[in-house]
Amino acid sequence: MGREVIDNLRTCLFENIPVALVTVIENSGSSRGMTGAMMVIWGASESCGTVGGGNLEFWAVGEANKCLAAGLSREVSFVPDTEAERGTSCGGTTRLFIRVFHTGPRLIIVGGGHVGLELYHLALLQGFSVVVIDDREDFIDHSRFPEAETLLADDFDKVLTDYLITKDCYITIATRTHETDEQALEAVIGSEAGYIGMIGSSRKIKEIYRHLLDRGVLREKLDAVYAPMGLNIAKVKPKEIALSIMGEILLVKNGGSTEHMRTVKNISY
Repeated sequence: MGREVIDNLRTCLFENIPVALVTVIENSGSSRGMTGAMMVIWGASESCGTVGGGNLEFWAVGEANKCLAAGLSREVSFVPDTEAERGTSCGGTTRLFIRVFHTGPRLIIVGGGHVGLELYHLALLQGFSVVVIDDREDFIDHSRFPEAETLLADDFDKVLTDYLITKDCYITIATRTHETDEQALEAVIGSEAGYIGMIGSSRKIKEIYRHLLDRGVLREKLDAVYAPMGLNIAKVKPKEIALSIMGEILLVKNGGSTEHMRTVKNISY
């Protein structure tokens, strides 16, 4: 069983799936949990291994899911909370350590043109893993994006439909045409991405939205898209546009605001 736990942990790490390793570090009395017992939890309800079964394991899975949601590792203690539980042969206290392996934020750049290239540089500075997608092979080159985690050259809708998108993914759409922007947006509109943004004029965006509404996309899904993406701080230079987009992504990611810090801090003198 220990080998299976480690194999599943390794698979999750390789596939960039957030996963929690739960290990029993101490037990007392006649607790079910044996010291060193392990299990891994990932996805909505996937798990492997055991820390003792019963109420202990049910509780541990719940705590692991809380840790995964927060992206934090911590030690926890299970103490039976009813007289009936304390009176059973399995009523001891168990200490566990929940180690979260979090994949961290990932910027998915859809379109490797001028703005995409500038976003790539800014994302690396902010600690994002970067995925670049383009249907032009000459724009998906390791010499152009040497530190990208993944480079994918294929049709946008095909790549994005197959790609595992989680809440830690931040997606920017700036492809070569209105049509490919629309294809990309439709492919990700129903995903769990933490941010979906698309570049373009008001006219272009309204047209794309009308097309998607006609094809059954819910209005509330479109309302969640940042389009045109970016804060109102740039003109026409790709470097400025990319900075405005990255600023908006950080605002969403960190729950920030567009206020000046001098206003937020309200310093008086």
